[in-house]
Amino acid sequence: IPAPDHGTPAGSADAAGALPVELPPAPPALLQRLEVSRTLLLKVHRALLEAERVRFEKARGRIPNNTEFLQLVINDPWFDWLRPMAQMVLLIDERMSDKKSPLGRDEAQALFERARALLKADPDGDAFQRLHADALQHSPALAVLARQVATVLAG
Repeated sequence: IPAPDHGTPAGSADAAGALPVELPPAPPALLQRLEVSRTLLLKVHRALLEAERVRFEKARGRIPNNTEFLQLVINDPWFDWLRPMAQMVLLIDERMSDKKSPLGRDEAQALFERARALLKADPDGDAFQRLHADALQHSPALAVLARQVATVLAG
């Protein structure tokens, strides 16, 4: 998703003399759907973190506490595959809270598309898609949650 141009105030010409195009703002119903999607994406992220914690502890031993777990999530390459999900949630947060450049209808739709693409569980896909597919196979609760978020993302 291209970054919005914050350099030219609405109604004023840019360096080339062109007036900015006013894009239609996202309607309230679309923003509400995006907020629900964000909440569900965050739940999926938390469930994936918990599933990955279990997988990590089976391979490397018990993690003593949540502080240590947080440090591992931030610093250990084992958890790198989860970053795209966290980045997606942060991107939605940033765009929905940007008062200087409100989220437009097309950009909101692009966020839904990006989230749908991210959540495509694929055993032959990228690291996130492969490990997400594996987590879905081992967690019926996560599979139900993934279906819920897919339904909201599809509109």
